[in-house]
Amino acid sequence: MLRAVSPHLSALMLLCVIAMPLQAAESVEAHLQQLLQAGAAGELPATDRLDWPVLQSLYERSGGQLLWSNMRGEAKTVMQQELEHWIRASLQHGLDPSNYQYSRLQQPFSTGSAMSPEPVLNDLLLSDSFMRLARDLAGVTPSAEEHDRLWRFQPRTLDAVDLLLQASTAEEVETTLQALLPRSAEYQRLVEHYTQLLQRTDRETWVAPDLSMNGLLRTGASHSVVVGVRELLIRKELLNSAESSFEPQEVYTPLVVDAVRAFQQQQGLEPDGILGPATRAALQRSPEQQLQQVRVNLQRWRWLPRELGERYLLVRTGTYSMTLVEQDRAVQQYRIISGRPHRPTLSFESDVDHLIMHPPWTVPFRLAVEDLLPKQRKDPDYFARQQIEVLQKVDGSWQPVDPEGIDWESLSRRNFPYLLRQRPGPLNSLGRIRFGMSNPYSIYLHDTPQQTLFESTERAFSSGCIRVDEIEDLAQRLLGERSLEQALNTSRTHTLRLERPLPVYLVYLTVWMDEQQQGHYHPDVYGLDWQLQQALGPLPEVLDPKTEQGALAQTVLKQ
Repeated sequence: MLRAVSPHLSALMLLCVIAMPLQAAESVEAHLQQLLQAGAAGELPATDRLDWPVLQSLYERSGGQLLWSNMRGEAKTVMQQELEHWIRASLQHGLDPSNYQYSRLQQPFSTGSAMSPEPVLNDLLLSDSFMRLARDLAGVTPSAEEHDRLWRFQPRTLDAVDLLLQASTAEEVETTLQALLPRSAEYQRLVEHYTQLLQRTDRETWVAPDLSMNGLLRTGASHSVVVGVRELLIRKELLNSAESSFEPQEVYTPLVVDAVRAFQQQQGLEPDGILGPATRAALQRSPEQQLQQVRVNLQRWRWLPRELGERYLLVRTGTYSMTLVEQDRAVQQYRIISGRPHRPTLSFESDVDHLIMHPPWTVPFRLAVEDLLPKQRKDPDYFARQQIEVLQKVDGSWQPVDPEGIDWESLSRRNFPYLLRQRPGPLNSLGRIRFGMSNPYSIYLHDTPQQTLFESTERAFSSGCIRVDEIEDLAQRLLGERSLEQALNTSRTHTLRLERPLPVYLVYLTVWMDEQQQGHYHPDVYGLDWQLQQALGPLPEVLDPKTEQGALAQTVLKQ
């Protein structure tokens, strides 16, 4: 019934509900209990978004003490201002300040006045805002497990009540919230990029030029769409406006081709400089679409562990890139091949603790029955040519059997009592090196004999494992002073243990920023960005507090 009344009346009712009981209360603790009970019962207008059960737990553990004011009701101003700063700054991390009572907090702190005539209510509002913000900064909400079907990292957890009690005791809001964020320099670069996009979107009105045309446009061709292409490239700071102005505007000149090639490189498209449908579609993506893509990748970073290690491998399965990081600096970049959309690479963490030289390949069951069995049926010599041996369990151990004596037509997923293993050699799918990574998913990093695949821009070709370009360079870096060349000269299969295990993080990222602040965007090949966008909601914006019902209540209360 309260929802049907006008904002002015709702604010006046809030004044009455707050003020009347407090006049009869004898202590801060009594004030607090009255408001907690009224809020939990839904009797406080404009406070239905507060998490009352968590607030009750918080103030039970605080012994009924206020956290944002002293016993005389005097505000802990620095704490409150630091919280307001962080709520405002949450926008730069892709979060929505309105989720943390920003409209209620913004106006009072700028004028130095209290949010309401009741310090106890202020304490409840501030505490709720802090705990919601802390959970979001820590990557606890929204949860990865609910919104990413490929996520296999340990779930993020946070006792927001305990965190707030510690922050209040130390009166350290700034450092407490800062410590919740990812420490990686790459995350910070992504935050800076997102902030720049926000500023650009705020300054510019986006109107997408019409790039409709049939076919492809190559160097020297003329078409009216080139005018719009030039405009978009200038906006993206890939084409110099002055230089462009001296050229025929409808001609697809080498200057424009080079700018298009740079744009294609950024977007994970084939950098051929040809203006085709995919490039035109990417050029017409709005700033809002860019912001959403960066925003979901910021969220994935907040899902990651905070301590990645002094030295680690970051495998970006959605951008086909891998970085060896030391002391938070990118030491070397590598191209990779990741899983196909119907056999995607999972997101998880592991450690590389050994390298296997000239490894055999034990074919996973799914690949054996779905990929290799049909090929053997079609060509009885397929296994022999590919150096694949067939093994069957005899007396508890796998023993080789003659493939010619097997009725391959009678076998299926439900009836396949064999193990397939490819011998080491030039045909082996793992190449000459496999990185030993303990995990329950049979996913690891390895070499490949199909080196030409690395020349493709989109490289989702594998069945889940990660194929690494220039893997010998990486292997030698991990071996240190030991000689990789000497190890490879030994033709037999053998293992080299690393002195220290190297953490590896496989993460589905579709945007990343390199150390030169160059953005790398890729299509959402696994379809996970859209799902996470729905969980995060529309792009946030800082609303004018004067338009909010909560701020209207403040105005009425002050009057």
